[in-house]
Amino acid sequence: MTVDVNKAAGQAQETLLRWYEQHRRDLPWRRDIDPYRVLVSEIMLQQTQVDRVIPYFEAFVERFPSFEALAAAARADVIRLWAGLGYNRRAVHLHELAQMVVDRHGGQLPSTREELLRLPGIGPYTAGALLSIGFGQDEPAMDTNVRRVIARFAFDVPPSERELEARARALVPSGLASEWNQALMDLGSSYCVSRRPRCLLCPIQDHCRGRARTEGPVDPPARRAQTSYEGSTRYYRGRLLGQLRDLPDGEVARLEEVTERLALAGVAEPAYGWKLVGEELARDGLIRLEEQSGGIAVGLA
Repeated sequence: MTVDVNKAAGQAQETLLRWYEQHRRDLPWRRDIDPYRVLVSEIMLQQTQVDRVIPYFEAFVERFPSFEALAAAARADVIRLWAGLGYNRRAVHLHELAQMVVDRHGGQLPSTREELLRLPGIGPYTAGALLSIGFGQDEPAMDTNVRRVIARFAFDVPPSERELEARARALVPSGLASEWNQALMDLGSSYCVSRRPRCLLCPIQDHCRGRARTEGPVDPPARRAQTSYEGSTRYYRGRLLGQLRDLPDGEVARLEEVTERLALAGVAEPAYGWKLVGEELARDGLIRLEEQSGGIAVGLA
């Protein structure tokens, strides 16, 4: 059995959009959609599960409801509000981005791919999500779920990256990119999952090339596996930053004292030393280092 994707596309689009209208996930960033809220949600969702992001998103946009409010905030306040969400460099990128939007773009997020990609923390996928969901442009948004759905739906064999992106763009229905991309995301998170896809329940199963294969659904080009968190550089960065979040605004503490508290909490010093961890965090704009007579002091940026 073969499926003509060009012929099936229209039927699949109509079916999937109808399914999405009835079964869409009720997520806070899908209410009162505007580019700022889309941006905050997409930055938070990078490498983080939806359920974990929801309370952070709601607290963040309540505290910082606009680019202007976020740009005017102290970096330390942004980092504290991000506590527990992980990948703290994202908070710095978001804060820097808000300041650039206010200073260079009059508080309005740019609406072209080229301008968006010049902003910190925005890559091809986030740019696509902003253009399609935030600005209603006919652009694909290629997150992991979308990549998997398109690869299975449209190809008999694993596609190249170029083939995958070209097909994703061709499938975007005119004027409905926001709904289409979010429908693909929901489908990929509910039925067209990575392992044991629920093909018999999929609304577009009749048009899918992947389901017709006896070997099982086709997967998109492999992504690099995520390394273990415990004992990683990210682990030590998070532990040190967590200690500094408890400091009062503007204050610093001796690095030696902070690392002693970490040792008492069961966090052993990394082989390359806490000083290097602090220097990396400082380069990323998360903390500041001060040379004092008693040694190095550290505090939130």
